[in-house]
Amino acid sequence: ATSPSRTPASCRGTPYPRRASLPGDADRQRSAMAASTTWIVALAMALVALCAEAQRPIPFALEQAWAEGKGAPLMITPNIMTGILVGAVWIMLFLTGFCCLFAVQTPQSYEEKCLVLNKQY
Repeated sequence: ATSPSRTPASCRGTPYPRRASLPGDADRQRSAMAASTTWIVALAMALVALCAEAQRPIPFALEQAWAEGKGAPLMITPNIMTGILVGAVWIMLFLTGFCCLFAVQTPQSYEEKCLVLNKQY
């Protein structure tokens, strides 16, 4: 014969008791979501305005000279640009390792006591 469950009825079912909702909780949550959505929409609109402002219909004088074939040639070729970018990545990795290496801390003193091993069968 099995004994009936001795857990109270309030403990069965969901593992965590539900929090009693207070009046206005749902309204506050909707208000917080609306505020965050408003910020995201405002940020997106500012980004679109920035992109629209960045487009220039009239080129600079140096750009116009390049278009006409009269300007000085570019000093950075694709190979040089690749070298600069790869070098920047290597420098970044070196600095990261350098900072991690010198952030290692050692204790001021070491314990001279040996490790005690008891009852090893």
